[in-house]
Amino acid sequence: MTTQNLDPDRIIADAEQEAKEAEQLVGTLEEKVRSGDDSVTFEEVEEARGLLSFVRLRKEAAKRKADEARESARLAACAALREEVEAHVKGDGEKLRSQLQAAVDSLRALYSLAEERNESVREYRRRAATLGIPEQLHNGPAAATHGGVRLTPGGGIGMSAGLIVGRHRVEGVEINNFVNRALHLLKREGKFTYLDYVDSGEDLFGDLAAIDAEAPESSAKYFYRGPQGTVFGKDEPFSADEIKRSGLTVITEAEAHAE
Repeated sequence: MTTQNLDPDRIIADAEQEAKEAEQLVGTLEEKVRSGDDSVTFEEVEEARGLLSFVRLRKEAAKRKADEARESARLAACAALREEVEAHVKGDGEKLRSQLQAAVDSLRALYSLAEERNESVREYRRRAATLGIPEQLHNGPAAATHGGVRLTPGGGIGMSAGLIVGRHRVEGVEINNFVNRALHLLKREGKFTYLDYVDSGEDLFGDLAAIDAEAPESSAKYFYRGPQGTVFGKDEPFSADEIKRSGLTVITEAEAHAE
């Protein structure tokens, strides 16, 4: 039997084939003796039976070897997975922080730009009112009188009252309306969900950058397994009553870190 092949399925298949051939040989010789074939000797039968016993041992060895090969392959795959994960996520926190910071900065700039426009529109409207320019009560362009300027009685959708200059409506922008529309667009695309229980916290951008940070070294000296199998450590031990009441099992540090 060839055992150099490290493919577990091939190892088992070779062992089972060798065992089958040995069993067939024993069965054939024994049947010949039962049929009165004097050409079959005691030594031949015993040798075949010995071979079968030996082959069965080799089959057991092959199963163990196959199990070892499978475990070796599994551990190699685990190591490869870790390497792939570490390479993939390395720096993701900082990239995400940068993108979120840029998004917030862009929104701040958007609100500032909108407020600059709105302040200008309010000033234009104040000056127009001071000049006695009336409101326009129809939807067409401003008449040529009053310099072709009119006040708007109200703003359009997402806008606030301003002026009509010729065929242009110069109104304030209700930027929250457009930001909410943008968020609704992202929601419709499955990218945004509003969570009313979440606030900005103390360090929004730092918290996002830290998602890939290594956990700090634990100072725990006492380790326990809960009734649901959860393992955790503590700096100070539970009392015997607390352990009993909570259904905890005391375990060693090695046991805790192995799970």
